[in-house]
Parts: sequence; structure tokens; C-alpha cells
Amino acid sequence: MSDDEDDDPRPARTRREPLWQRLAVGLLAGVIATIAALPTWLAYALGTLLAVPWWLYWSLRDRRGRRSSGYWRNVRIAFRDGTPLGVHRPPGHLWRWSQHIAWILVDFCRMTRLSPENVRAHCDLEEYPALQTAFAEDKGLICATGHVGVWDVAGTVAGLLGMPITSVFRPSPLPALDRLIERLRTRTGQTVVARKKVMFTLKRLLAERKVIGILGDGGGKHSSVVAPFLGTDSRTVATPAVLHLLTGAPIAVLAVLRTGPMRYRLRVYDVIHHAPTGDREADLVAIMSRVNRGLSQAIVEAPEQWFWQSRRFRHRPPGEVPGEDGLPPLAAAQRAHASPH
Repeated sequence: MSDDEDDDPRPARTRREPLWQRLAVGLLAGVIATIAALPTWLAYALGTLLAVPWWLYWSLRDRRGRRSSGYWRNVRIAFRDGTPLGVHRPPGHLWRWSQHIAWILVDFCRMTRLSPENVRAHCDLEEYPALQTAFAEDKGLICATGHVGVWDVAGTVAGLLGMPITSVFRPSPLPALDRLIERLRTRTGQTVVARKKVMFTLKRLLAERKVIGILGDGGGKHSSVVAPFLGTDSRTVATPAVLHLLTGAPIAVLAVLRTGPMRYRLRVYDVIHHAPTGDREADLVAIMSRVNRGLSQAIVEAPEQWFWQSRRFRHRPPGEVPGEDGLPPLAAAQRAHASPH
């Protein structure tokens, strides 16, 4: 950019989205407001109807689980001898999971119904003091949750309780849609930041003794840490562990599980304080193993409330040899636990 352009006093033009995008997002905002205004029973009944096509799709798609990801592949990996979930998939699991996916949308639309006056009527907060204790250490707080339960409700509830959280999100290709979602998520004091190049922002927030939220059950081909998840070694996003080692902020492994229509329960599975050993890689694995263990416990508690269609087990550790069934082998700790003495 030239000096003349640097000195140009004219404000930069804001690119307007195409009309169809603004109309589509406006229509979506109307749908959200309508679902929020409906009686609870009717809103969730409509959600149940919405679950039917999702259930039909997965009833027919790749039932042998031969693809690298998807519902049937993931249940083959997670429901087997030696895993925390065990070999028996619960009866009706596919339908109850499909209903959960649809009800997540209803939960999101109805977050505006939550208020400081009724939050405890809708959410069982018996385990909230564990978070208050961790936050009282005055080092900031890292809340590690996952795609289990209703994570958007978790951020809303945190703001209503006076512990506003900054969470990381993946932007959509539609700026107008991002603005709508951000407006709903930040209504109670939550702040959202885009996930790209976000580490500096998260470190600054923890240095300011604030609370951040990270979805910690992801992992891709570039994730360097390998840790057990649901009994199988998995590439794991190490962001919570990296921030913990850099700042000393405790990690609270938690989930907000649905117990009924607009009824939730906060579960705190672990609060992590890890003393560094000097071996950074070993420390990252140890910390993320505890995070994965806590999130696995949440899935065991509510096996229909996880993103079973995800690519969680798609990218495998280097040099791994699949078993005779074509599945990734159990994690070493799981094999030792499952082997006869």
C-alpha cells in the first residue's frame, strides 16, 4: 500500500452482503424468534419431527461403518469390548441421538428464555461451586467442554451466573449469519472470538484473570498430541493444555447435559492442576488425556448427546496398524485394563 493510500482520510467501504443472504438470515431470525415464543412442549415436538429425516438418513447411510467417519463408523469404534462405553450400544441410540441433534437447534432458539431469575429452575447447578473455587484462584479459568450436551446453553448460563466466558467459534461463510449467532450468544455477557490465530487473545484474557471456553474434543491431521478418547488413541487439539502450561490457569472439564425439554444439568468432571515436569510433550499428553477422560465420562453418562457424525477418529496416529476388524486398536491403557490377569 502506498503512502498516499495510508493518508487517505476517506473511510473504508464496508462490503454489503448479497440481498439473498440478508433475506435468508432475516427469515432465520424470524424462525428463531417464533420457536422461542412457542410453548415448550410444542417447540420440542417440532424438534422431534425435525429429527425424522436425520434418523432416516443415518439409518441408510454406510451401516457397515466402512467410511472413515460418520455415525456407524464412530459407534463401531466406541462401542466395543474394552472401551468406556462397552460393547452394547443402548437400544434406540440412533433415534435418541437424532432427536438430540434436532433438540440442540430448539435449545439454541430458546436460550433467550433464560434469565437470572429462572436460570436455576432450568439448570441443576449443584456442581457450580467447583467452578467458583477454581476461578477464585485468580489465575483465570479454562473451561474445556466438547460437542456433548448443549454447549451453547453453557455459555449463556455462565453469563447469567456472573461468570461471563469468552468462547472460540468457527466463522461461517455468511457474515450476516455470524452477526445473528453472535447476538444470541452474547446476550448474557458471553464474548466470542474467531478460532483463527486466537492463541494471543486467549493468553491475554487469562492474564487478565478471565474465563475462556474451548471445545476440546476435536482433532485433525495436524494435531500433534495423541491421547485416548473413548478408549481409542486419537489426535487431539492441545490448546487447553498449552494455555494451562503457559498461564497456570486451571482447566475445568465440564459439560451441560440435557435432562429434559429446557432442563439441564451442569457436570464438572475434573479440575486440572498439572505441575510441569520439564518434558513439554509428555505434559501435553498427560493433560489432554485427563481432558479426554472427562469428556468421555460425559458421553458415557449421556451416550446420545455427542456428535456421533463427527470426524473424531478419522485422522490416525502415524504408524498405527488397524486390528483384524479394520478398526483402530484400543489405547494401550484400555488394552491393559481389558486384558485378563
